[in-house]
Amino acid sequence: MSYASRFVLTSIEDIKTVANAVLNGVGRYAPLSEERRFDIALVINELLANSFEHAAPSPRNPVVLAAGLNGKSLHIGIRDGGEGFEVEETLERLAQPLNEDELYRERGRGLRLVQALCKEINFGDRGNSVEVKIEL
Repeated sequence: MSYASRFVLTSIEDIKTVANAVLNGVGRYAPLSEERRFDIALVINELLANSFEHAAPSPRNPVVLAAGLNGKSLHIGIRDGGEGFEVEETLERLAQPLNEDELYRERGRGLRLVQALCKEINFGDRGNSVEVKIEL
């Protein structure tokens, strides 16, 4: 692995800083188009925003993001201290064809976006961790 980093976040304001650090780190080893940079930043933002919304991170209960480059694949793992969610229910929903009404809802689109931009998405058993693989 040519790039690997770990970040501990306690404030939602950390998201942009961490996304930029990951993009700059990966960019030292693999050229990224502006479009791909945007896609990766969107994935990081959506996943971290979910953690901050549902887990209420704090210095005693942070969100942790680990990122690593393996060949032409970026692996991102995020873990928070929240209660998580029902993984099987979420996987079933993501396996269903997209309902056009979902596009216009205020909430609930983030994981669909992540799913569309990643080669793989895997949730931990409790639903408070996720790992994604993004092809560069």
